[in-house]
Amino acid sequence: MPNLSAKRFAILLPLQFGREILDLAATYVRPGVTTDEIDKVVHDATIARNAYPSPLNYRKFPKSVCTSINEVICHGIPDGRKLEEGDIINLGKFASCDLRMWLMFCAVKTSPCITTGSIVT
Repeated sequence: MPNLSAKRFAILLPLQFGREILDLAATYVRPGVTTDEIDKVVHDATIARNAYPSPLNYRKFPKSVCTSINEVICHGIPDGRKLEEGDIINLGKFASCDLRMWLMFCAVKTSPCITTGSIVT
């Protein structure tokens, strides 16, 4: 990161983390991969950045990312379902960074829709 004020850095860091984690998760979206596998990638990448996956344990939500597939509107829970060719998946990801050295708490939410393979209309 360039030389930024502490406040600006505290705002931009979670955004950068969110983008990095989203880009990583998107590389796993392909036929045959389970949403549990994507959840593990997201969880590990979030923890590696000293952040916390906000969905985890929020109102008893058991996972680190929401994976809504096809007709599921939102907040799908990752499981052993394998993605299939033509699926559309929404990855709802929150990352919280507790930046105590700047006395700030910042969070970022990403929620892209990604296609699995090609879509036939």
